Amino acid sequence: MSPTSTLTFVTESIADATVGVPYKFALQAVGGKPPYSFKITQGALPKALKLSKDGIISGLPRGVADATVFILLADRARASLTQAFPVRVNPR
Repeated sequence: MSPTSTLTFVTESIADATVGVPYKFALQAVGGKPPYSFKITQGALPKALKLSKDGIISGLPRGVADATVFILLADRARASLTQAFPVRVNPR
C-alpha cells in the first residue's frame, strides 16, 4: 500500500502587483487528487483583482492596497485547507 499525499500549497507568498500594470499570478498546489479549486473564504483582493476557481489571480490594479485574503484549496477528493496570503499593490 502506497502512502497518500497530503494536499499542500506550494505558493508561499503572492507576488506584489503595481498600479496600472496588468497582473497575473498562478497559485500552486501539490498532493491530494487534482484538479484543484481555489476560493477566497475571508477578506478580499484589492480592487480590480479577481481569483479564478483554477487559482489565477488577475486584473489591472487601480489603487495602492495592502490586504490579506484567506484562500481555500480543495481537491477532487474533497480534501481542503485554508491559508492566509498578504496581497500588496504598490504605486507605479
